Amino acid sequence: MTSRPRRRQESRETSVARILDAAETLCAIHGSAKTNVCDIASYLSMSPANVYRFFPSKLALHDALVVRVLDETFPAVKSGSDKKPYAETLREFICGLHRGFLALMQDEEKLFELLTIADDEHWPAFESHVKRVRSIVAELVEAGIREREFGQQDGLRAAEYLCTSTAALWEPTAIKTFYLRRSLITPEELISFSVEALRNGAPPC
Repeated sequence: MTSRPRRRQESRETSVARILDAAETLCAIHGSAKTNVCDIASYLSMSPANVYRFFPSKLALHDALVVRVLDETFPAVKSGSDKKPYAETLREFICGLHRGFLALMQDEEKLFELLTIADDEHWPAFESHVKRVRSIVAELVEAGIREREFGQQDGLRAAEYLCTSTAALWEPTAIKTFYLRRSLITPEELISFSVEALRNGAPPC
């Protein structure tokens, strides 16, 4: 028999999912600035007080939506799960980030705008995403150093160099600028150039 606490937990998860579904639908149509708790409650035929039971504020709700959009666009990466060179895995990972953001920018403009706001204003959800990206890159870089695929260097510093040099491809506030500049290089070329620098080691400070 399913316990009562378990049923309550499932009910809570279902309610949160419904609210986030509605928030995503309305934000995709109207944008986050024009979507408030009352709009979401009305869409679901419930009271605003019921929405506030699960999210203490509009910002908390939108932050949770950012988590969902990022998780749907960038599923967890299993690093080191195959025998590919670490340079290739890094290139594929950063290219994947870029393609995910680019597709969102082109196909879901309002949701991309939400991520841009989250990036600009350092929302917890986006800060966690950046930390996740840096952690994955650092893990791959340090593994490449251990296997002598990359030159001997400070792995965390090298990972930060790589993330910073490619940030224009996976940070929402920068990705539009990359294309507006009509750059002579492709995203793939920039990523390859940045990854190849790891073979020689990071320059001294």
